[in-house]
Amino acid sequence: MGRIAISLLLLVSLAYAKEWKLHINGMHCIACTLAVKKALMGVSGVQEAKINFKNESALVITDEKITLRMMQDSVAQTGYSAIAQVQK
Repeated sequence: MGRIAISLLLLVSLAYAKEWKLHINGMHCIACTLAVKKALMGVSGVQEAKINFKNESALVITDEKITLRMMQDSVAQTGYSAIAQVQK
């Protein structure tokens, strides 16, 4: 019974998830990616963040209540800036 409830909850959360592709200005190394990932994962409602410093990008999966501004503010605290490329 518990597994079914968890599975249904996961399906519901994925159905309402948003996918964001962000350009992160100024990343140069793996330490940069770790700082940006920590900042994004610290935003309540961010489910996953994949960061790539080589192409200065982030793929972020969030619930529907997250806004671009919330992620930008969090990333700005690390010294970088985030610009939305695509939102689904």
